[in-house]
Amino acid sequence: MSGSEKKKLTVLQIVGILLLVIILLNFFQGVVISIIKRDWDSLYGRLSTLLVLVAIGYVLWDRIMGGWSGLMKHKDAAKEQFEKSKGDINIHNIKDAAIFSLAWSREIYKSIPHDRKPLVKTSFILIGIAGGIVMLHLGQYGFLTLLVIAGLILAGVNLLIWVVGSERQEKDRIAIELETARKMQLSLMPTHDPEVRGFDISGCCIPAQDVGGDLFDFVWVGKGHKRLCIPIVDVSGKGMDAALTAVYTSGALVSEAQHEEDVVTVMNNLNSAIYSRQQRSRFVSLLMVALDIYSRKIEFVNAGQSKPILFRENRIEVLKGSGARFPLGVMESPHYRQEALQLQPGDLLLLYTDGVTEAMNAQEDMFGEDRLKNLFHNLARQDLSAAGMITGIKNEIVSFSGPDYQRDDLTIVIVKAI
Repeated sequence: MSGSEKKKLTVLQIVGILLLVIILLNFFQGVVISIIKRDWDSLYGRLSTLLVLVAIGYVLWDRIMGGWSGLMKHKDAAKEQFEKSKGDINIHNIKDAAIFSLAWSREIYKSIPHDRKPLVKTSFILIGIAGGIVMLHLGQYGFLTLLVIAGLILAGVNLLIWVVGSERQEKDRIAIELETARKMQLSLMPTHDPEVRGFDISGCCIPAQDVGGDLFDFVWVGKGHKRLCIPIVDVSGKGMDAALTAVYTSGALVSEAQHEEDVVTVMNNLNSAIYSRQQRSRFVSLLMVALDIYSRKIEFVNAGQSKPILFRENRIEVLKGSGARFPLGVMESPHYRQEALQLQPGDLLLLYTDGVTEAMNAQEDMFGEDRLKNLFHNLARQDLSAAGMITGIKNEIVSFSGPDYQRDDLTIVIVKAI
């Protein structure tokens, strides 16, 4: 047999071999001692016991193997009974746990992460050596006791391995899901700021560690790149569900915006689509701003999103709007209304999600809208670029909350009229 065809011994096989060697050594030790001491009665008893065990094994071998095969056939039932117990402690559950852990030894060992198998194998070998030492001290009648003890130890260790392995698999699965959701979320957003004559526009989104559903975009609508649509989206929830909802919302939004210029119609169509497809516990906050780059007029509809903040002539104004404020997907027909604003040179418009104002520090104090308005006012007076203002806001939030306290996505878009 070539090296590539050799099969590696499993931990269970190694432990079995060690126990068999220990039993044989113990038996032959007793035989030698009986011969040295000329204790012929003890010697005859040992040899007779050995012959009887060999005879029984020879006669009942098929039944013994059949019993083991029967146990293997009931592996799934043993596992099901064990999982139904939900950790309750009684004699029946302990029995089910022991049967499950022994019957599933091979599968449990295979589920051990590859980088941890040498450690587990070494642990079993150490347990086998310890059992051998105990065997040598128990004497000629102790090997059955040792077998029972070894079986119980193996069952207990298998359960620990199974629990730890299951937790690590779940942790790895969640990590992969979060990373996939993060990539999906980032892929929906623009990779660079738009170049718009007469305006300086910049945006960013910083996903939280848990991955939420924030996104923003720059979508040209109509012919000739006359109107720029800027949606600010925040999907409720986190993880893969939020990311998938964001993907669906982004695709539907782009499709609607390219075929319909009226922002209220776009919003109502999106609400109908999300209401009919999403779970009632999942909703989408959306602020849609449409900017006419020639007339400098903006139209916006706010569906449950943070209110835009306008800087004009050294004053701060919160654009409250009117009409329904429900997020998309909450009501079937919420009747949204649009608001219009004529931008002037020097005006600055701040669009953001609630992750900005709800950012918390270690004392669980929120950043808040008032702090954001004061910060926006101070930055606007410094005549910074749109990207520079976003950097200033991000730095202030990090300084306030600390780099390890971001609990929600942060999305910020600045529109500066030049």
